[in-house]
Amino acid sequence: MEQIETKTIYQMNIPEFGIGGVPVNEAAKIFGKSALWVRKGVEEGWLPIGTSTKSENRVNVYISPKLLWEYTGYIWKGEA
Repeated sequence: MEQIETKTIYQMNIPEFGIGGVPVNEAAKIFGKSALWVRKGVEEGWLPIGTSTKSENRVNVYISPKLLWEYTGYIWKGEA
């Protein structure tokens, strides 16, 4: 009988998150920093928890519940 080589792949249990992105103010509480600090971190890319988009005179920041959880361990349930 031929032996088959197998590799073990570790599964990570991912929690269920609330619907939508995490509010910037909530993320600021988690980090113990200001909302501006969180916004700048996401905008400049040194805080890898979401994305930002720029329109004419506004910057929108989206904070991913999954990325925030991976970075901090905080589970967003959808209520602030």
